[in-house]
Amino acid sequence: MLRGGLFAGFAGVACAQHAALLPRVQQVRYGTGVLPLCELAAPPSGADAIVLDELRAMILSRCPEHGVKPIALSIERAGEDLPGTDDAALKDSREVYSISVRADGVTLNAKTSAGLFYAVQTLRQMVEGSSLPLADLVDVPSMPYRGFMMDMSHGAVLTVAEVEKQIDVLAAFKANQYFFYVETDLDLDGYPLLHKDSNWTKDDIRTIVAYARERYIDVVPCVELYGHLHDLFRLERYSDLAALEHGGEANPADARVQKILEDWLRQYAALFPSRWLHLGFDEPFELERAGSKAAGGVAPDVLWLQHLQTLAKLTASLGKRPLFWADIDEGAYIFNKYPMLAAGLPKGAIAVPWFYDARADYSKLLDLFATNHVPILVATGISDWDSIVPDFESSFINIDGFLAVGRKAGAMGMMNTEWSDSALALHREALPAVAYGAVAAWQAEPVDRTHFFAEYARVRYAPTAAAKAADALAEIEKAQALLRDALGSETSFRMFDDPFQPLVMRRILVHAKELRDARLAAESAEENLITAGNSDEVESLLLAAKMLDFAGMKFLYATEIAANFHALPAKPTSSDISYLLKRETSSRNHSRVGDLIDISGELEELSTREWGKQYKPYRLATAQARWRAEQEFWRHFQASVWTVTRSFKEGNARPTLNDVLAVR
Repeated sequence: MLRGGLFAGFAGVACAQHAALLPRVQQVRYGTGVLPLCELAAPPSGADAIVLDELRAMILSRCPEHGVKPIALSIERAGEDLPGTDDAALKDSREVYSISVRADGVTLNAKTSAGLFYAVQTLRQMVEGSSLPLADLVDVPSMPYRGFMMDMSHGAVLTVAEVEKQIDVLAAFKANQYFFYVETDLDLDGYPLLHKDSNWTKDDIRTIVAYARERYIDVVPCVELYGHLHDLFRLERYSDLAALEHGGEANPADARVQKILEDWLRQYAALFPSRWLHLGFDEPFELERAGSKAAGGVAPDVLWLQHLQTLAKLTASLGKRPLFWADIDEGAYIFNKYPMLAAGLPKGAIAVPWFYDARADYSKLLDLFATNHVPILVATGISDWDSIVPDFESSFINIDGFLAVGRKAGAMGMMNTEWSDSALALHREALPAVAYGAVAAWQAEPVDRTHFFAEYARVRYAPTAAAKAADALAEIEKAQALLRDALGSETSFRMFDDPFQPLVMRRILVHAKELRDARLAAESAEENLITAGNSDEVESLLLAAKMLDFAGMKFLYATEIAANFHALPAKPTSSDISYLLKRETSSRNHSRVGDLIDISGELEELSTREWGKQYKPYRLATAQARWRAEQEFWRHFQASVWTVTRSFKEGNARPTLNDVLAVR
């Protein structure tokens, strides 16, 4: 049904004449005519509701009413809507589908309902104006598992509605797993002290699971049952269960610990219907310094492996396939330090080697797992956990490079991760990178990075806004990269550095051109977004552009403020002081310091507004505190300049920047 004779007798034309499909399809041949959408009738039945609804919307978005030409739908077998525990790839995939667009109608065939849903996503992208090009195509994913993980514990906590927005994007680009990362942020029975107002309830999880299932996405619990449990152990009631009192890692040798973690595991397994369950086990930084001692001297690698084996066995008994993080060249370097672990891992457990940096060569990272025939899922990273905005350049390099090595090592699939460590990132800005990961895992060929933003914007934005949005994304990528070069990594933290610290000042003087170019790119992005129309994603990206511009402005202004002090003659006049230190530097309005006070305050207001659209209130005050401290820094600097200049008299030696910084 899906292969033999599909292209027989079909005169093809060049694909370049048609819009690129994202992800790329495996085989496509276009004809020489078109089928007007308004001639099509959406089928009343024959598929799941979401498939029928999307076909109906595709037609009615361009036509006042339906036509009469049919859209025929068929699947080979029922069931298999979600990923299983050991799915096949390529020709044996449950997700294979085909599309035939002829002058007399459209035919969508698939093995399963999931494949039919993906056929509709492709058909929607094929629309050109108000018509479909005549075409035949066959498509199938290159990897059976194409996931995304969202961190719900380290920074801001998304609302249910925002999670659903992410799921919509993932579904549009054919991802099939959503890893829901929580540490102690899901309300489990029996642990009232761990409750926070931001915690996820069991009803929240059921709502998200159901929403994702309708879009053929499996929600996988991604939990922590070894390290990353500080929120438990900071409570005095549980502090003595940690390897290091009030630390972050459990002491697996303590029977009380095992009782708690096994209870959690059973509750997670009962709540999430997924057949996968991620146990955590990353970054055990206390393992060698405290964990081994707390466990009575058990060797660190033995302790780690025994605990994994215990929980993996229980996981399997609950009908779930266990996964675990495998630190390699990252985190606690467990598999670098103890490579012999790879030979003793629990049978059937899936290792998730993770590596998030951009590097030129990823080739050696997975050798240990491939040699020991360990099933793996590679974890890539969207670099927005410590960046002002998502570092698309680094993210795309990482996804492309690590995924390519994963394919060679026989990886089952990919988990693209998004972490929230900075408690500042607005994750809606990262949706292009979320889509990029899904695309990269579906298609067999590398993603065309050069044209990705344009192709993404064509899918996500109205035709009148797509080009502007694509240009804005490219400028945001450029501005973030320039600021990374100028300020160093972790730009979301560097943005709040004291620019007058000698080391910082030396660096920004060297990189003044990059700072200026970053501002120009950010302002170009802002201009494009202003004219791209109003949408949730545009508003978040507009804030991103403003933050990038502010970072460049702040450090450029700091060099100019320092230059104003240096420009004073040894014995300045009152006019010199008034011009250089008051009007140009610290005036209430329209001065460098005045700008920084105003704009840092404005950015706090805009960030708070965007936070309210995407997140629960938890940790908002943490983000606001940074902006308020920034504004207070410049307000105090302004007052200090005024203090120094008020005491100036004609004939005095010139005031210095250090004089101002010394005012308390």
